[in-house]
Amino acid sequence: MKAGIMLGVTLAAAMSLATAPALADPPHHARGNGPPPHAGGPHKRDAPPPGWQKKAWHRGDRLPWAEVDRRYWVDDYAHYDLRDPGRGHRWVRQSDAEYLLVEIATGLIIDALHR
Repeated sequence: MKAGIMLGVTLAAAMSLATAPALADPPHHARGNGPPPHAGGPHKRDAPPPGWQKKAWHRGDRLPWAEVDRRYWVDDYAHYDLRDPGRGHRWVRQSDAEYLLVEIATGLIIDALHR
């Protein structure tokens, strides 16, 4: 009989502990406050993702491979008043005011223009 009571008490305690996370506070956006600033949407559509920081690139730095990707290349460099990049190099656009001359094979920044 004691074993049955102990088993019942143990099961009741385990079930109450298992439901505790379900009773926790809801996330910020579920309380009617809208999405967090980094989530995009109508309030902060252009906000950077969490943890993102703008990097000031300099000559001699190495650009990560994800940012040497073809979609960031400036093919019409004369339109942006950039010199001919030469063989093995490409102009990579980082923002409206920052252009990097990058050695494509290594990601090494040869020149950085800030306008």
